[in-house]
Amino acid sequence: MRPEQLAPYAPAVIRLLQGTLAPDDTSAWNLLLQHEALVRDYVAKIGLELVLHEADGYAFLRQPELEGEDGATIALPRLTRRDRLTYHVTLLCALLRERLDQFEASTPASDRLILTSDDLRELLRPFLRERGDERALVRKIDETTNRVVDLGFLRRLANDKRYEVRPILKARIGSEVLAEVLSTLEQHALSTSV
Repeated sequence: MRPEQLAPYAPAVIRLLQGTLAPDDTSAWNLLLQHEALVRDYVAKIGLELVLHEADGYAFLRQPELEGEDGATIALPRLTRRDRLTYHVTLLCALLRERLDQFEASTPASDRLILTSDDLRELLRPFLRERGDERALVRKIDETTNRVVDLGFLRRLANDKRYEVRPILKARIGSEVLAEVLSTLEQHALSTSV
């Protein structure tokens, strides 16, 4: 392939194929905004949908269910694997989503929810069984936090003890899904406490 054949928005599409794109990846983000219609058309041709929320600062690709003219589902291979999240990761994501809703309702002028490591530990602690080893409990919470960072729902800030809750969490865990997850987690908590 020759360089002149390369689409000008190629870096943005490649970043989207790798995961979530945010404004802190300035070059790819600007290319996406500049060529949004072309990117939408391109990814649609391969069975994907661009989800872009410029105000909250995120973009990602979704693989929607496709139907043919006869109403039959068109089965395309999955672009990415769907990993089942552990109980603790699911719990933290649901708690963060709920906390983000509360934050936005109470402080509309502020645009970023920042939590410390201690905040995250206190958020999870009531839902974890009491254990004799406090260090093991803290290690489990820190492992869970790191996995949520890897998923892109938290962004570690410069000093490693503060985290920004990313608005993409709202897109990935909608209100209906949040209610389902919280209900399931509540049932799980009741069944394990017996």
